[in-house]
Amino acid sequence: MGLTTQSLASFLSATTSACPLGYSTTSKQPKLAAPSSTTSLNLVSTRVRCSLKDEQSRSSFLMDRRDMLVGLGGLYGATEGMLAANAAPLEPPDLDDKSACVRATENNIEKKCPGTDLLNCCPDYQGNPVTVKNYDFPKTTLRVRKPAQKVANDPVYMNKYKMAVHKMKGLPDEHPWNYYQQAKVHCAFCNEAYHQENGVPLQVHNSWIFLPWHRYYLHFYERILGKLIDDETFALPYWNFDYGDGMTMPTIFLDTTSPIYNERRDMDHYPPALVDYKYAYTDGDSGLEGDDLVHENLDYLRRTFKEGLPLPELFMGDRVRAGEEADATKSLGQLEAIHNALHFWVGPKESPHIDMGSFATAARDSIFFCLHSNVDRLWEIYRRRRNYCNEFNDKDWLESTFVFYDENKEVVKVQVKDSLNINNFCYTYEASPTPWLDAVPKKKLKTKPKGQLVQVKEFGSGPRALDRVIQVILTRPKKSRSKEEKKAMSEVLLIDGIEVTDSNEARFDVYVDALVGSDRAGPDKGNFVGSFVRLPEAVKAMKAKGKKGQFKLGLTGVLEENEIEDAEKILLTLVPRVGKVTIGGVSVLLFQNDVNCPYG
Repeated sequence: MGLTTQSLASFLSATTSACPLGYSTTSKQPKLAAPSSTTSLNLVSTRVRCSLKDEQSRSSFLMDRRDMLVGLGGLYGATEGMLAANAAPLEPPDLDDKSACVRATENNIEKKCPGTDLLNCCPDYQGNPVTVKNYDFPKTTLRVRKPAQKVANDPVYMNKYKMAVHKMKGLPDEHPWNYYQQAKVHCAFCNEAYHQENGVPLQVHNSWIFLPWHRYYLHFYERILGKLIDDETFALPYWNFDYGDGMTMPTIFLDTTSPIYNERRDMDHYPPALVDYKYAYTDGDSGLEGDDLVHENLDYLRRTFKEGLPLPELFMGDRVRAGEEADATKSLGQLEAIHNALHFWVGPKESPHIDMGSFATAARDSIFFCLHSNVDRLWEIYRRRRNYCNEFNDKDWLESTFVFYDENKEVVKVQVKDSLNINNFCYTYEASPTPWLDAVPKKKLKTKPKGQLVQVKEFGSGPRALDRVIQVILTRPKKSRSKEEKKAMSEVLLIDGIEVTDSNEARFDVYVDALVGSDRAGPDKGNFVGSFVRLPEAVKAMKAKGKKGQFKLGLTGVLEENEIEDAEKILLTLVPRVGKVTIGGVSVLLFQNDVNCPYG
């Protein structure tokens, strides 16, 4: 039986409430029969023992490029081990203590919808006696996640996907598998509902936890969908926004009669509009169109990989240990920054930018899981490029523990170390082009600066408001480094003392260039390096606790590619995009690379 327009229209018309944004906290809808047996995907014959360390099943679909060495271990760095000696891995919250979970915080939503149930994100089983088990990974059919634009032409798959979500939305409101209960999982761990023993919030963004936690979140969500339609082969689609043909909002989410539709998106960004990795609400996008925008996006991703391969914290985010807070003082990785920009781009322009523009509500839109499937795919490509070395050979990362409600209706605990082999999960990705991966960057032609030159100085000792473009001189720790020196250490820009002085989202972009003479800058911003991009939840926590953040970007590649590496001093340009931001200081440092990992 397929989904009918009448039944879906009944569901959509029922989801209204008194909240001025039109949000519903219920999920009542008519029941539909399960898909008929004729809609089978015929993948049951591909059963593999994928929970074992079978490298062939892990990698045969993922990439259409050269084979690589697999399974070579790598140490992250001796100094990190010493620094972590007195720390501990993150632990899950106490589910038996009702007071351990509180109403989530999101200032913009509270202002627009005071008292809304959207921020009541604690699970219904919180405070009741709960048995938490170690998760047994399934030995099942290998699930293949395919590009969203491909499954759009597969009516059998789309009927299954819609039916699964429809059934999830039709479960009782308090059922842990219910669509909105599943969305609240993200809210609880991203918006200060759960706290650690010392009162510091548990936060799964802005650190090395971001990618592993979301891998598990997708896994359990996907397994539950498959369970609801009795199809263990069911896999989520991925939005391959890293390829030109995939840089539009997937059309599978635009059918207004579908259970995977969400009306709270920026309709100006419907196809044929292209994703812009540099999007910000207030001044729009980068101003590029067509092939130029595609190239700019892909080059941003190429640089993210190039700088992050030898130094994982630039790609993954900073370390966060038990008792520490990810929002306040940690630097997010650049893959997460790109991901944040897509949250901006999909969600509505108007504050509070929900659903997708707020971590509290993002998972209420099915496109969230499609976006994160590709983020997870990009992480797996990154891990393959690093020959599956551990990004951090640190027990505080490897033994960080999370809890989820699984497809067998049990509360289970999982650890980061078990997320590092996707064979454990029995899924893989159908290959999609990755033109950015080995692309050769276009050299920027050196021309005499046109227009008025301005004198620039060093940043100074005090904080500065980023209420206009700031250009300063940076002194590098060493110029003209050898190939061996670059392999051993990465040159990193550190921006510290970051304070967002309102409770809104924030973004600023970073550029570097050669100075004109000893202390002059032309009108050109220079060479793009990366962006600081935060959604409102993170900046609210920083403001409320009086803490200031930091941000790191790799410089080795951009200086080399633009022939600036022989300069003792360089020009730094900070461009405010959205939010009220203050910067405490800037510096360039050398960071020890993961020299034991043969990345390529």
